[in-house]
Amino acid sequence: MKQLIKKITSKFGYQTHKKQILILSDDWGSVRLKSLAARQAIRNKGIDVDANRFDQFDCLESNKDVEDLFEVLTKYKDHLGNHPCITAVTNVANPNFEAIKNSGFKQYHFEKNINTYKRYPNSNRVFSLVKDGIAAKIFMPQSHAREHLQVNWWMAELQKENSMARKVFKEEFFFLRNNHLVNKELSGLGGSLQAKYSEDFTSAAKITNSALETFKEIYGYKSDYFCPPAQFYPESILPILSSRDIKWLDVARTQKVARLHKKPKQSFRILGQKSSYGFRYLVRNAVFESNLSNDSDGVDSCLKNIQDAFDCKQPAIISNHRVSFVGGIEEQNRIKGLKALDTLLTQILKKWPEVEFINLQDLAKEEK
Repeated sequence: MKQLIKKITSKFGYQTHKKQILILSDDWGSVRLKSLAARQAIRNKGIDVDANRFDQFDCLESNKDVEDLFEVLTKYKDHLGNHPCITAVTNVANPNFEAIKNSGFKQYHFEKNINTYKRYPNSNRVFSLVKDGIAAKIFMPQSHAREHLQVNWWMAELQKENSMARKVFKEEFFFLRNNHLVNKELSGLGGSLQAKYSEDFTSAAKITNSALETFKEIYGYKSDYFCPPAQFYPESILPILSSRDIKWLDVARTQKVARLHKKPKQSFRILGQKSSYGFRYLVRNAVFESNLSNDSDGVDSCLKNIQDAFDCKQPAIISNHRVSFVGGIEEQNRIKGLKALDTLLTQILKKWPEVEFINLQDLAKEEK
């Protein structure tokens, strides 16, 4: 049924006769696990870190993570001479843990990701490498909002001395699910633009504006694209996206948009569909995740997704996350992920020699 819906709706969305590959990889720039020791400390506090791959393996990207990823990408070129490009869906900030603690957990402060890179071990050259990746058109950051954290909800939890949020604060960990929160009305802390209370709608708009402004300050160009963390967002951010000339809003095919004093608005989205605010909706139609299971590297299922996209005359928009490529917690995770990426790119060029590797800016040009 899902495949049938995708095929039918693709006829009404963005179409092309070109065989294009766009790789979107989320969560770059954001902290998760600080170290292997931090993971064990979090486990000791009662959090099941083996429950999902992010709590098992995800961490701030290191110099080696980026270098090894670039080595794989530069091995390949399409028939036009383009290397595969990772559109890096990037968080530009993280909590400033020291300043928050010094405020007695009463005031929120953030630091830019470039300062996090300097502070974390083995990441001091990441930003320089990213700039090299931008110049080579193999790694193009785009906006994933500011932090990967619902700030209002986290601060409220931190102000409760015996909360789990306070217990794992020392480890710089905040990705807590509902079962570890004092306020059981909340669904979790990772969706930074989730909105439940009136102040959430106001702050979501301010944070979105701050995110896009900070992105330009760091990378020197405006983000063409916006992906709300976990794809949750309220209506209050839409005028901000319009004023900041966002061309693409990354959404789920079926989505619920939070509205103040109203039920969430449920919508069905189609790739390339234009909103009343001027931007278009981007809907991913393929998945490449090397560590979703121990029994698969994600290559075969991704190739199937790509074929389905091409059959529908759409670009293959591949959904991915940084956790596939980082080895700061377990090196074998990076090795497996990069080996799988290497295999995927080999198979893509073998199966579709006319393929074109593109980034978000290329897709925006195609839509003009």
